[in-house]
Order: sequence, then C-alpha cells, then structure tokens
Amino acid sequence: MRDLLIATLTILLLIGGWLTFIHYADSQSKNFQKEIEKKILPEITAGNWEEVESRLDRLNKGWHKFRKISLFFLDTHTINEIDFGLAKSIEYAHAQDVSNSTGELAAMVEQLSFLTENESLSLQNVF
Repeated sequence: MRDLLIATLTILLLIGGWLTFIHYADSQSKNFQKEIEKKILPEITAGNWEEVESRLDRLNKGWHKFRKISLFFLDTHTINEIDFGLAKSIEYAHAQDVSNSTGELAAMVEQLSFLTENESLSLQNVF
C-alpha cells in the first residue's frame, strides 16, 4: 500500500509540475507575442528604429531567460527557430530593413503560438 501511495504522489507531482510549467510557458509566449504585435511592429512601420532596437534588445533578454528553462521541456527545434528568427530580426532592424524585420517578427509570432500549443493537453495532441 505504501508503494502505491508513493507512486501516486510521484505521478501527481510530475503532472502538477508539467501543468505549472505549461501555464508559465503559455503566459510567457503570449507576452512575447503581445510585445511584438502591439509595440515592436508599429514602431517599425513608424520608422522609430532606436525604439525598435531597444525593444528588441529587451525582448531578446527576456527570451533568453525563458529559453534556458524551456529547452528542458519544450520542442528544441521550435525554440531554435524562434531564436534564429529573433537574431535575424535584430540584424534587420539594425539595417533598418522594414520588410525583412516585420516578416521575421510575424513568423516569430506564429512560432510562439505553436510553442505551447503542441505541448498542451488536448484531444488533438492525445490522439
């Protein structure tokens, strides 16, 4: 009976930790998406490149903090694609290239939406 109780508590701890991380990862990815869509993309179209570069720098720092944790739990390929897209966006913004920087950031928003969607508990992911 003791073994059953220990096994049950271990499974509940694992599932609880997973659900907590998925909630954290989902809120972080939504924050990154909101930052890009509401603050960075409008600044790019307005041509405020100094503001764009500072916002991208803050986004990059926040992303790398999140990336350190998420590499253990989420799809590494998607994380790397987001990382590459962010690096390209920073360089495009530095070159003041409107088309490429907005394109990379729009792709990054889509990748961020898939980041936790593929890991969430849903019928589509289970079956």
